[in-house]
Amino acid sequence: MTKVFLSSTFKDLTDYRESVQKALRKLGAIDISMENFGARDERPLAECKRIIRDESDLFVGIYAHRYGYIPEEEKVSITESEYEIAGVCKKPRFIFIIDENQPVKRSDIDTGEKAELLDKFKSRVMKEIICDTFTNEDNLATKVVASIGRYLSATKAPLVNSGFQYENVVLESAYHPAEEISNDWTELRSKIKKDNKNVFLTHLIRPSSNPNQKFDVSIYLLRQGSDDFSDVEKAEFFFGKYWGNKIFEAKEKNGFIGVATSAYGTFLCICKVTFTDKTFTYLNRYIDFETHRTGGAGF
Repeated sequence: MTKVFLSSTFKDLTDYRESVQKALRKLGAIDISMENFGARDERPLAECKRIIRDESDLFVGIYAHRYGYIPEEEKVSITESEYEIAGVCKKPRFIFIIDENQPVKRSDIDTGEKAELLDKFKSRVMKEIICDTFTNEDNLATKVVASIGRYLSATKAPLVNSGFQYENVVLESAYHPAEEISNDWTELRSKIKKDNKNVFLTHLIRPSSNPNQKFDVSIYLLRQGSDDFSDVEKAEFFFGKYWGNKIFEAKEKNGFIGVATSAYGTFLCICKVTFTDKTFTYLNRYIDFETHRTGGAGF
C-alpha cells in the first residue's frame, strides 16, 4: 500500500489533518503522521527525516498561518525541514496552502519573526512546486485525494508497450491571467474549448527504461479548471503502425484517463473521447522529443 507522509503544524490544523487522514484511508493509502509521535509540533526531527526517507512513498504538505516549532541548533522549523528532506529524497510532493480568505482563529496566526519565516517559506515553496489552495476541511480532503488518486492511477496507467512510472502529471500555471478581450482569436479559442467540453490531450516524456526504445511517454486527458471526468465514458488512443494499428481504450480512474507507452521516434497520437451523452470529439497530440534535443527536461 502507498504510504503518504502528512506534514503540517498540528495545533491549528488538527481537524484538517483528520479529514485528510480519513480520505487517504478510503483511497487505500496509509497516512504517516505526527500523531504517531504523540500529536505535538515538537516531534523528533531525526525520526521524521528517517521516516520520510525510508518509509514514505509520497509527501503531502499542508500549510496555513503557523510556521511551526524550531528545534534548538536548527535554523528552520520541523515543518520546513520535512519539506526539504522530501525534496532531497525525491519523494513526489503535493503541497496545499490555506486560502488567505479562509477565516481562522487569531491564536492560529503567527506574528513577528515566525510570521516572516512563514512568508519566506511559503514563497520558496510556491516557486519550487505547483501548489493548490484549500478552504475548509472537506475541501482540503477532496483536493488531496484527487491529487494522490490521480498520481496513483497515472503510475498504473494501461501500458500499450513497455512499463514505466513518472511523477506528478498534473501541473497548472503559476501565472495570473490577464483580462480576456473579444476578437477572432479569443472567439476561436472559446469555440475549441466548447467543442471539446474543456477536455484536452497532453503528454509527458522521460528517458526510456527499455533499452530498445528512446523515451517512455504518458498520454492523458486534462480538463481545464476541473478534475471531474464523470461525463467521459471512455477515451480511445491510436498511435499508428508501430503499435499494430490497434486502438487502446482507457476509462476514468481516480480522476485520470490515459495510457503509457515507449517509443523510439516521434509519432502522432489521435484520441477519440466519447462522453456519456454519446457525443464525442477527436483530439490529437504530436509526441516529439524536441525538449531533449534542445536541452530541456520534458518531464
